[in-house]
Amino acid sequence: MDFPPPPLAPAPNDAPRAVQPDAQPIDVRALAAQLVASIDAVVAGHHDIAEIAIATLFARGNLLIEDIPGVGKTLLAQVIARAVGGSFGRIQGTPDLLPGDVTGSMMPITDPVNGTRLEFRPGPVFANVVVFDELNRATPRTQSALLEAAEESTVTVDGTTHRLPTPNMVVATQNPIEIAGTYGLGEGSLDRFSAVVTPGRAAPEFELDVLTGRRGRSMLNAIEAITTPAVIARTQDEVAAIYVADAVGAYVVDILGATRRHPNIRLGASTRAGVSLISLARARAAMEGRTYVVPDDIAGLAVASLGHRVLVADSNGSTTAGRDLVAECVASVAAPTA
Repeated sequence: MDFPPPPLAPAPNDAPRAVQPDAQPIDVRALAAQLVASIDAVVAGHHDIAEIAIATLFARGNLLIEDIPGVGKTLLAQVIARAVGGSFGRIQGTPDLLPGDVTGSMMPITDPVNGTRLEFRPGPVFANVVVFDELNRATPRTQSALLEAAEESTVTVDGTTHRLPTPNMVVATQNPIEIAGTYGLGEGSLDRFSAVVTPGRAAPEFELDVLTGRRGRSMLNAIEAITTPAVIARTQDEVAAIYVADAVGAYVVDILGATRRHPNIRLGASTRAGVSLISLARARAAMEGRTYVVPDDIAGLAVASLGHRVLVADSNGSTTAGRDLVAECVASVAAPTA
């Protein structure tokens, strides 16, 4: 079976052709390499995490980084924001954080002509890249304020819907659930993240780079914009058009089915989880210069994309157990061959 798309039939001679001189195809592979290199220059020793982060951006997704404090989670989001030339918003999760502190709220405005009126003041979520530090220190009510923004790129306040900037991406961080003062993320909140990663501590040679100033926060100011939000938005459109063969789609269906049959998984991955995995796989294919998805794209991203979307008994809110079980499911499913 063939994974590349079938050739397109030539257009009839009289078919209309739109002339768009400024809409040249984007070299997604080169753009991705530049963005990943920018992250690597600052965030030490996490090249694979950088690639997943950029794939998530290209797939119009959101990223959750689950790890202990001090491993560069916030720094990663800041590098992405600088490299894409977009706006950056930051939210610090605390137990007293209110939903309006995230989305924005109606504020009284007084002027001499109309008197006092209520006007919407956007919150920090209105940015191209938003980092939500220690998301699980915020209460479940405040965590839920992200649901609409992360799923629909809109915020509704006082009955009025406000659209977020395009593109937009949430990079949230989560401390291990055992740390005091944290609230486990609900299934609905976790499902809004296209991928969850756990970078861990950098290897000693990379940690040395941070301590001596060759990498780390001291290098952040050296990062310049590589592209623009408009180019990222066009890249996302091109990624969404990457071809997925039926055999590759069936492979995803088999992996989803394996998670639903696994004896240690109480609730397997949903169809929406499969759609998200396909989106990430499309981004990975484009980042490697292909116009079609191959099974390796699926296998390489399944753990990051599905591990947090399965419900595991006695997981205590951590996504680690789910990732381990999804890895077992992927290993148990035979990949299609061309």
